[in-house]
Amino acid sequence: MTSWSEDVGPSDTVIVQVLDSLGRNRGGLTRAVFDRFRAVSEGRRAILVTVAFQSDVEELFDELKRDGSLPAHAELVSFHQDLRRRTRESRQRMVFEHPEWESSPAFQSVSENAASWSLRRYFASGAFVGLVGRAANGELRHVDRHDDDRPWLRIYRDTGWPGGAIAKRDYFDDEGNVRFRTYVGVDECAYISTWVNPGGYEYRTVEHTSGDPVLHNDMRWANSAWLAEKLDEFGPAVVFSDEPRTSFALAIASPGVFHVASIHTTHYKNNRDNADGLKQWMKHHVEFIDNVGLFVFFTDTQRRDFIQDTGCPPERTTVVPHAAPLDQGAALQRTLNRVEQTFVTVARLTDDKQVDHAIRAFAKVHSAFPEARYKIFGIGSAEAALRKVISECKLDGIVTLEGHTTEPLNQFATADCSVLTSRYEGFGLVLTESFACGTPVISYDVVYGPRDIVQHGHNGLLVPHGDIEALANSMIEYLQNPALRASLRAGAASTARRFGPDTWRQGWMSTVSGRPTDDREPLGHSGSL
Repeated sequence: MTSWSEDVGPSDTVIVQVLDSLGRNRGGLTRAVFDRFRAVSEGRRAILVTVAFQSDVEELFDELKRDGSLPAHAELVSFHQDLRRRTRESRQRMVFEHPEWESSPAFQSVSENAASWSLRRYFASGAFVGLVGRAANGELRHVDRHDDDRPWLRIYRDTGWPGGAIAKRDYFDDEGNVRFRTYVGVDECAYISTWVNPGGYEYRTVEHTSGDPVLHNDMRWANSAWLAEKLDEFGPAVVFSDEPRTSFALAIASPGVFHVASIHTTHYKNNRDNADGLKQWMKHHVEFIDNVGLFVFFTDTQRRDFIQDTGCPPERTTVVPHAAPLDQGAALQRTLNRVEQTFVTVARLTDDKQVDHAIRAFAKVHSAFPEARYKIFGIGSAEAALRKVISECKLDGIVTLEGHTTEPLNQFATADCSVLTSRYEGFGLVLTESFACGTPVISYDVVYGPRDIVQHGHNGLLVPHGDIEALANSMIEYLQNPALRASLRAGAASTARRFGPDTWRQGWMSTVSGRPTDDREPLGHSGSL
């Protein structure tokens, strides 16, 4: 493990932030990671590492630098972009099939068009052979090849890079699940082949970037071997990892690397106690615990639990709470536009956020307060299900799904109160964002953030987890009691002052003081992923 000192590391220490993917619609965790990346990389070389397959990753990276989300001097190093561009011995090429369909008179076609896409289906003597999907601007998106004898069965899908080059091929089973995948380089030859289980996990991964194929246990192990190679090129580095998917980085053991692993969510399988044990991805942190220079938590309660659960030395743990994200005066000034009897939630629309609970609770609230409204900001896989719940509760136009917001503070500042119904949280950036605007929070009483940060009757109200009736009653109580509203708003504003940006910055800057030694050895791995 690397050395640790009180002093901030030298300017030649590289800051490496490891992410799975980039996206335009970023949630609280990603916003927090980007804020931290900007702070700790000032005056240092900054490298953002991504490992997910994204054909537009370079475009997204440039966009995030332009809007100030990422440091202007940051560099992008992408697993797939790096491997696909490597020079290799010539092998069998993988090419799109549709040029033959388009040029040969043996094939006929029909078109299907929508506002944002178009499909052209191809037939040979009346037998369906495949289709071509394009964006509204005509750019190639994918080509599907179907079985000649079973035309309803898709054999594989070829996905294109911007500009039309083939990017990857997904092979499907009879149930329509991807079971094998090949990633294709600029030379139209495979650089990675991997088996895929029904859950989408890429296991038994073969790399084709050298003379002989190299077998990895899974894609994460391939990511780890690749990152070790890149870190050896970068020099002494402080490596930050924050997502379960990026725990592969912790397998890299080197005196030239100081790992900072942040635990953003509960490490338990349930949100009440440790009766069900640690989450699967936490086991990787425990396996590679000796490689980690510092574990960062966002509440002291979780830090203490982690030490007890894993035996991690206390001196290799710290707490850096999220900061209230803007000047208090500016935040409170926005509340001049506050809309009374308006509740708001800013969250990913996924099952673990349980926004459907808040919608069902609001049905009772609206019965008591017909002028009350509930606005939900976010996107995600649960959106269709939530629209159905809204209709079932006869709340169309009363409860609204507002889509993704790039200005969560505006939403909190103009609301009367915010609502959080997550199954679990590590901290909950939305808590400090809401408090920064003087907006109280009504939340389920779950670990860790809500239970540690929301003080019942001071800055918000806590409700037993899963109790929709109690949630509705708390929202009604809030609206019925002007004195309670005023008290909670004052408490929210005072709580925000406890989470100042100076304390946050000092906490994160101290994490880079684990200066990697200069007498580095070639990077390797420990354990198995």
